[in-house]
Amino acid sequence: MDVAGIDRKTRDPDTPPFRERGFDVQFQIPIFDGGEVRVRQAAETYNQAFNLLTEKAVNVRSEARDAFRVYRSTYDIAEHYQREVLPLRKIISDEMQRRFSSMQVDVFALLVEARQRIAAMRAAIEAKRDFWLAQSDLTTAVNGGGSVDTQKESRPTTTAQAGGSGGGH
Repeated sequence: MDVAGIDRKTRDPDTPPFRERGFDVQFQIPIFDGGEVRVRQAAETYNQAFNLLTEKAVNVRSEARDAFRVYRSTYDIAEHYQREVLPLRKIISDEMQRRFSSMQVDVFALLVEARQRIAAMRAAIEAKRDFWLAQSDLTTAVNGGGSVDTQKESRPTTTAQAGGSGGGH
């Protein structure tokens, strides 16, 4: 038994518009039908739902792998800044202070080195920020919280400025 609501408008150019409302009831008497059509429809509905679930599982795994790759690379970059770049910048800054105190370099060379040290610190802070953002994206992807936008806006890095030689000596 199928029950449906009816709401139709008849648009015939020769007659005024006519609106029909009501219910439609259909009874199917299976004289030659053993229900194979409904069984096939149910099987197709099940197969469609199964395929959608499989697709979702594949997409979640893919997003989790991609998010972990981004997480790991940003972790390595932030760790590199903390372990190597910033301690080297500190050593270079201390050496420039000593040279300035012994009047081997002028104040402008000292200012250039200070600018490079600040650029290195800024790059380290941006790397740490990128790491925390990647960690939150990874947590979202692992929990299945939807699509993770992995396309980040490209920011100019200050690594080239931080790694340059000081003052042209």
